[in-house]
Amino acid sequence: MRRRHAYAGLCFVVIVGAVTLSAQTAYRLRGTTRSGSKPIVATVSAEAIHGFRGEQFTGQKTFSVPSNDKGDWTLLGLTAGVWLFTATAPDALPAVAILPIRFSQRQMQSAQGGQMTWALPLSLAPAAEHPSIAGAGPLIAEGRTLEALQLLSPALAPDAKPALQCAAGQMALAIKQPTLALQLFTAVMTAEPKNPCGPLGMSAAALIRADWDTASKMLWMARDLAPKEQRPSLAAAVTELQQVASLK
Repeated sequence: MRRRHAYAGLCFVVIVGAVTLSAQTAYRLRGTTRSGSKPIVATVSAEAIHGFRGEQFTGQKTFSVPSNDKGDWTLLGLTAGVWLFTATAPDALPAVAILPIRFSQRQMQSAQGGQMTWALPLSLAPAAEHPSIAGAGPLIAEGRTLEALQLLSPALAPDAKPALQCAAGQMALAIKQPTLALQLFTAVMTAEPKNPCGPLGMSAAALIRADWDTASKMLWMARDLAPKEQRPSLAAAVTELQQVASLK
């Protein structure tokens, strides 16, 4: 009888633990898609790369939503972790952001909240601005990673301009190639130290690699260089990563 009770108690603990892990607060994130100064209709996707504090992610891992004709979009269902956001549109190169979402302090479903206090702007470069790598964009949207990777080689040429390197670096992030992304964004930082693309891209590559310290330093640098509309999301990301560092 005692063994039966013990077994029942163990099952109860396992079930409660599973429910607790799956009952995290689902957060709503708002954002915009732009091409230059104009709104663009795009598809915004989100993919979880890491879970809470770098643990294995549990729950729904991918989401996708279209923006409206004003470029506004809303994603609902994001839980604690590091997320890769990608915006794609016809005749435009993908725009990517990688950020922690409630990365340091996971809240249960009963907790109040659910709306992120900052918005995420995503800016897509017109494909016509970078014809040498434009062919990689549709391949990325179709999930043809290896073919897309081969088409990014012009950005590695010695005479490649920072704008081309930045656009190619964004696409390298979209297909989760942090080594290539770091090479491209390092080149951008060397050529144009005040260009926010460099530290932003390096922080994203560091987040893919779970290098929280480097990501935090690069985000801190990018926050001071980025346009005003981007700064709230970057400040929130820095805070999340600093809180994780304080728990070590």
